[in-house]
Amino acid sequence: MKHAWLIIAHNQFGILQRLVSLLDDERSDFFIHIDKKVRDLPNVHADHGHVYFLSNRIDVRWGTYTQIQAEMALFSAAMEKGTYDYFHIISGTTLPLKSMDEIDAYFSRLAGNSTVTGLCKDDPYQETLKIHRYNFFMRDYASDKAFLRQTSQFLWKSGIAVQRLLNIRTNREGVFYKASNWVSLGRDAVQYLLSRSAAIEKTYRYSFCGDEYFVPSELMGAPALKDRLIDDEQYLMHHIGRSNAETLRLEDYPALRQSSYLFARKFAQ
Repeated sequence: MKHAWLIIAHNQFGILQRLVSLLDDERSDFFIHIDKKVRDLPNVHADHGHVYFLSNRIDVRWGTYTQIQAEMALFSAAMEKGTYDYFHIISGTTLPLKSMDEIDAYFSRLAGNSTVTGLCKDDPYQETLKIHRYNFFMRDYASDKAFLRQTSQFLWKSGIAVQRLLNIRTNREGVFYKASNWVSLGRDAVQYLLSRSAAIEKTYRYSFCGDEYFVPSELMGAPALKDRLIDDEQYLMHHIGRSNAETLRLEDYPALRQSSYLFARKFAQ
């Protein structure tokens, strides 16, 4: 079985190299998107698989459509490069908890089905806010510069308030689902998503954290694929804080050692 590991990274490049080394195998190739804001590409290598860096890098901004753009670019690059059985969207701060043989056996048992974590219908308030409103002024929503962050969030809130007042809604049609954006998809699922590129951009261009919605919503809306989407809570171990995953610490080591999860995130040097 051939695996395309589609890695999104912007820092912690020592962890990124460790991730590649642990998954390095003749069954694995690595497609890496490094955020455009990073000036110097890291030196990441593999001894058995191939490492490909995306040349057309995206300035990824948290919560915006740029996150979906990066994922779709990775899907496209891997699809053009080789015939892979599985395409794994994975963070550069993730590490596997099982061997490559165990991981390959897991996906062999899936037999082409796709897997996500936390598949659900979001609560109506969150879905309306994130999918059915136009989320403008998001570029600096999570900026580390206080002035830019506060200004962006003020303008975003103002835009949402006006839409509520005037009852402005988008994406009135369709049923939406939510799951973790870290997914492992079979080849037919990736082909379907790429065939829907224009529709995905139209639907999620102004979404808030649309990367958590587009894969499950698109696949659940496809009659031939919805029954092949599996929600496996043992796929990824991560602790979510107020918005992002919390960094795993030394005290988490015993739980990681004993767990049945395939992967865990996030790690830091």
